[in-house]
Amino acid sequence: MNPNIIGNRIKSIMIIEDIKRSYLAKKMNISYNTLTKKLNGEREFTLNEILKMKIILDLDMETCANLFFNEENFVYKEKKLLKNEA
Repeated sequence: MNPNIIGNRIKSIMIIEDIKRSYLAKKMNISYNTLTKKLNGEREFTLNEILKMKIILDLDMETCANLFFNEENFVYKEKKLLKNEA
């Protein structure tokens, strides 16, 4: 899936949950700059990073799978609808 879409979806969840990049980067054990590149679609998230984000962002399996692998509109059930940025 397009890394830009994934990054935009994660940024939207971060805004909704009021999570700062510095916090997420620290929890994921990656640098702020690396996280920024991944959120901007310049690099892809690894499976290990996806699993860490699932825990950090408290995502259920369905939401996590849709976030990273569903090309269709993404619904973040916890808070509100996030539209596909394609």
